[in-house]
Amino acid sequence: MTVLDRLLAGLPEAFSTAPRPSRIDGCPCCASRAGLDRLLRTPREQLTPGELGPYAASVLNTVGAPADLRYFLPRILQLVLTSELARPELPLVGRKLAQAGWQDWPEAPYLRRLLDALWLDVLHDAGQWWDADAVLCALGAADPDGTGGRLAEWARFADPVAVERLYEFALGGELEPRDAFWDEQGAAYRTFAAWLRGPELQLAVEAAFLRTDDPTQLDQLITVHDILAA
Repeated sequence: MTVLDRLLAGLPEAFSTAPRPSRIDGCPCCASRAGLDRLLRTPREQLTPGELGPYAASVLNTVGAPADLRYFLPRILQLVLTSELARPELPLVGRKLAQAGWQDWPEAPYLRRLLDALWLDVLHDAGQWWDADAVLCALGAADPDGTGGRLAEWARFADPVAVERLYEFALGGELEPRDAFWDEQGAAYRTFAAWLRGPELQLAVEAAFLRTDDPTQLDQLITVHDILAA
């Protein structure tokens, strides 16, 4: 079990003091009254993707409020980060966290640990589905001030997975943040875009090339270097 797995499993206990809402208000076109009442009746950890999905996709837009999002967030994160819930997409969850003001919640230190563990999982766990651009978009929406540190961790290339993630991203097209949920006016977007085009990343790729003798990594680093130089 990874650090991220343990933190996901510990979410219910970490949010044990979040009050259960007595009512969830919302637009009847976006969530049925019966569906919202079912959320209130069902123990949080027993909610299925089908039951929670409509609320999670619409919360803070046409349904719900920050207080009820705080209560349901542990289950939303568990389902989204295990790919059991396709909508809302992870970057949209990050945006909703910021909208709800999560950094003022009592659970903020735990959530911050989880966000950090998620990024480390991106850079170290080859077996996961993570799209580095989408995860960074989500983290940038929730915690824009942490973007520079996350990029510095990526540029360490401490694990072959970190090289592979950059290689996959570089092959995807233009060297700019591409996830559809990026806020192009936001600080996280600007930080990521500048990093992709700046000299620090190219120097980090060159340093990684000099210290590895793995043929696969060498091929990936050469490709990335050529794309960056172009």
